[in-house]
Amino acid sequence: MRILSPLEIKQADLLTQKNQNISSMGLMERAVSAFLKPFLLRFPEPGPGLIVAGPGNNGGDGLALARLLAEKKQTVCVFIPDFSGKLSEERVKQEKKLPASVKVVRGNPDDLVKEMAGHCGWVCDALFGVGLNRKPEGDWAKIIRNLNNFGGLKIALDVPSGFQPANRSEDAVFTADWVGTFHCPKPGFLYPSNQKYVPEFAVIDIGLEEPEPSGPGIFFLEKKNIKGLIRPRKRFSHKGTFGHGVLFAGSKGKMGAAVLAAKGMLRSGIGLATVYGPSSGRIIVQTSVPEAMWISDPEKDSISACPPLGTYSSIGLGPGLSNQPQTGKAVKQILERGILPLVVDADALNILSENKDWLKLLPPFSLLTPHPKEFERLAGKSENDQEVVYKALNFSKKHNIILILKGAFTLICHPDGRAWFNSTGNAGMATAGSGDVLTGLLTGLLAQGYPPLETALLGVYWHGYAGDLAAAAIGQPSMLAGDILENLGAAFLEISA
Repeated sequence: MRILSPLEIKQADLLTQKNQNISSMGLMERAVSAFLKPFLLRFPEPGPGLIVAGPGNNGGDGLALARLLAEKKQTVCVFIPDFSGKLSEERVKQEKKLPASVKVVRGNPDDLVKEMAGHCGWVCDALFGVGLNRKPEGDWAKIIRNLNNFGGLKIALDVPSGFQPANRSEDAVFTADWVGTFHCPKPGFLYPSNQKYVPEFAVIDIGLEEPEPSGPGIFFLEKKNIKGLIRPRKRFSHKGTFGHGVLFAGSKGKMGAAVLAAKGMLRSGIGLATVYGPSSGRIIVQTSVPEAMWISDPEKDSISACPPLGTYSSIGLGPGLSNQPQTGKAVKQILERGILPLVVDADALNILSENKDWLKLLPPFSLLTPHPKEFERLAGKSENDQEVVYKALNFSKKHNIILILKGAFTLICHPDGRAWFNSTGNAGMATAGSGDVLTGLLTGLLAQGYPPLETALLGVYWHGYAGDLAAAAIGQPSMLAGDILENLGAAFLEISA
């Protein structure tokens, strides 16, 4: 799913009207009818509610929603600011279609407070929508602030009013509990700093036809993008068919990272897995992961060397390595070989951040998997979330690597300028070892011959889906990285079905 800008959304509306021979009013009716289903699914008994309708087409959407809810015998009131000014044509038509059962109140921000204090259990913001290109001011800002003070459920139709990723006044943005947004997530929905405005959203398909893209594009990664990437297994396959990955991981006190990454690698479907680590970690890994092979480094508590790599088909580098000087030398030796697909994570990223000239040693299309702080050490601080995305795209292009910036809606950047926000995963995965599981999973997919981009897309989505299954079973606060591992099999069955 391509994430469109407000201008592209407007172009898509016009293109759809032309190609499908549908009027703007007809498209509005289609959109609001589509909105109603996920709204009532998420809130099956909403009770009496209040819809605040602005002067433009978003206000028209709100009025249409009031009519459709009334037809379903729901009690709904419409509040119209009496200072709305010029109204759009569709907005005027929708008001005329309101049935007598819908109470209409016109007034100022103080009148809105009185209406909300009545019998409504929810409010719906339909003031401005996606077309607003300036900060709400004056009475409009006061309307939004009054809505935010409402103690019940707060819904936004398409986008919260005043929501602009780069140009907004913090106290004049509607803070929704749930947003039903049309066609695609809007830019900024996926940024951490905007969670208070869009904590939960549903994407509603209204059959828009998109204009020709003007650039590489940013996408929302969904199940339908993943299923076709999965390679079926042939009957006469054997363990040599599915590659042999080597994982450089572990140090004194951090062998758990090596264990989790090794298990993630094996759960990927890899044929053979080897862990290379400090000699003191041998018993831990071979006891915890009997399916994995082991090679000891000459050093007891950290790795210090790079063994021959000719028998392997992928490398995972970083989980639990520590940042010892001899470990840095080993990392450089591995990079200098430059002969295998590579996943770089954790302490290996920290070593790179202290030796940025080594970035040029990375094999093309290596997968780097930093969390936000690790990325900051690599690329520098950013003023806001938008700048983080720009830096991630530029970093990927500059170093010809695939960057996987972990977090809510993990961002995958390709050096050709394309990027994907992942749709799976949850806050329960913010736990020690979750990234080690991902590193192992990615290393295993590379070993099987999946191209780097397909590895990133499949691995990140699969990892997040396993986390979602774990959260559904035991709740987010109780999750461990091991719970993600235990759900990788069930997640695979679901995403490949």
